[in-house]
Amino acid sequence: MEWLRDHSAGDEAVRVLCLPPAGGSARPYRRWAGLLPAHVGVVAVELPGHGDRLTETPIDDLSALIEGMLPEVRTLLDRPLVVFGHSMGALVAAELCRALLVEREWRPLLLVAAGCMSPDRPSVPDYVTRMTDEGILDFLTKVGGTPPDILGNDEYLGMIRPVVRADLEAIAHRDVDASPRLGCAVRAYLGADDPRVDAEQAAGWVIESDGDFGTCTFPGGHFFVQDHVETVLSRLRRDLAEALRTRGRDRTPAISN
Repeated sequence: MEWLRDHSAGDEAVRVLCLPPAGGSARPYRRWAGLLPAHVGVVAVELPGHGDRLTETPIDDLSALIEGMLPEVRTLLDRPLVVFGHSMGALVAAELCRALLVEREWRPLLLVAAGCMSPDRPSVPDYVTRMTDEGILDFLTKVGGTPPDILGNDEYLGMIRPVVRADLEAIAHRDVDASPRLGCAVRAYLGADDPRVDAEQAAGWVIESDGDFGTCTFPGGHFFVQDHVETVLSRLRRDLAEALRTRGRDRTPAISN
């Protein structure tokens, strides 16, 4: 596959599709396969210009990103799918699910938005200044997740700037009034010390839910998903199990007297 990195054995009952943050890759999600139950498969998205697709030109248009990954994502719809997005990945995840809702009236078993303000808010209101070399360095410094000595490496910055610039462009120009709303179970995960997203902004994800909505705050900053992976996955296991139980109840036929 070009867009997906499948870490599943192939016979799992449910899959988790993971979308990384701006500038991020599919690589960190490889570890998840060994930390989640055996009946849960893990598949991660690798965007052009990221990770093992580093030699490709990054895409700065959200619609083009969705169009590119859709053919491969459709192959995952043969069983329940949880869609997990971190930061920019949460916004891409929502639009991916929206495209599938319009196309085939499909909804995920559960959408998890981690470290991201709700999609009805402009996520990068100052994107114009962020597009400069200095703005991207300032962005990377404030969100954390990259050691200062690496941020001081001109070779690294020269490699990552075009990728981050394309990612920020893609989400800056998205339609914040997108419809229809997803109408599925939604969970918003938040880092207690995240400088980019507060509890109110994360709680706004309720607009995409069918009423089954909840938030959970974790220790750490914007990259709490990577820094506290076992704690995050412990919660994800609980939320996934509850979503499966709910789907089971919804599908149980009524018993007539």
